[in-house]
Amino acid sequence: MIIINDGGGKGKTTAAIGAAVRAAGHGLKVKFIQMIKNANSGELEMMRKIGIEVEQCGIGFTKNGEASQHEIAAQAGLDTIRNAILNYDMVICDEINYALKGGLIKESAIFDLMELAEERGVHLVLTGRGATPLMINKADIVTEMTKIKHAYDSGVKAQAGIEF
Repeated sequence: MIIINDGGGKGKTTAAIGAAVRAAGHGLKVKFIQMIKNANSGELEMMRKIGIEVEQCGIGFTKNGEASQHEIAAQAGLDTIRNAILNYDMVICDEINYALKGGLIKESAIFDLMELAEERGVHLVLTGRGATPLMINKADIVTEMTKIKHAYDSGVKAQAGIEF
């Protein structure tokens, strides 16, 4: 299955983590790959504790450094994803849609990953804002998270246990 969690609301990564935990609970070998982000969080720590392999391929959001450094990290992330598709039952590509939207990777690269996952019978989960119509058409499940209200809009900073 190809699954996309997209949209401007909170919950894209959280839903992907739920899928990872569910798959691991059924004995599937799961790899969680995070593009863009490079900070640790409670959910990453917990996934590691229960045996889900986690790898971060980003160097932070693109405002924190040179675009070329981000592009190099994103390309390395694509290689990590390709390798994971060959070795795992479920591969989660967290924030990959942001890498696409930010111009760090090309849509064709994501489409190739989707094709490879289908050929191998691997469940592939893609998160972040900016899935393209071609990606959406190719996917089996697409969910759009819609923000109704978020405390951040009122000046409340990210909370441990809620946002990270």
